[in-house]
Amino acid sequence: MWRVFCAVLLVLSCAAGTSLQSVAAADSLEEAEFAYERGEYTQAARLFSPLAEQGVASAQFYLGLMHEKGRGVRQDYPTALTWFRKAAAQGYIGPQNNLGLIYEMGRGVRKDLVRAFMWYHLAGALLPGDDGKAALKRRDQLSSEMTAAQIEQAQGLIRRCQQSQFKQCD
Repeated sequence: MWRVFCAVLLVLSCAAGTSLQSVAAADSLEEAEFAYERGEYTQAARLFSPLAEQGVASAQFYLGLMHEKGRGVRQDYPTALTWFRKAAAQGYIGPQNNLGLIYEMGRGVRKDLVRAFMWYHLAGALLPGDDGKAALKRRDQLSSEMTAAQIEQAQGLIRRCQQSQFKQCD
């Protein structure tokens, strides 16, 4: 009877387009998120890493956060930037604000107000509620430090990024 149950479960999973591997990945992602929320950052990093390598955008975002803040891993802005870019390239909502901050402050990259403006604008358009409003406020504050040509350049980058569905943002 157990074999029949397992066989039926396998057939239903395949018919639904769900592989056992994706079910296991979902469980691992949930386990990693719980570890992160509990403050078990080393464990969370260990669980997020293979998922991020497999292209799971939320895992990439979490690893970016962890590298940005030095939680469970060595603080490393260039690595944070890499993970944030990968998550953003998939249209994942979240890393845009972090990317704006990295470029604004020059953390692991050359300070770039044009790119910071672009990422804050995108964050403002994508993030709901107060987070989106805060990103737009930061974008507006940056514009006071920029020339008209820089703002125009940023707007061109925004259009290119949106038209490419976040594939060509840098």
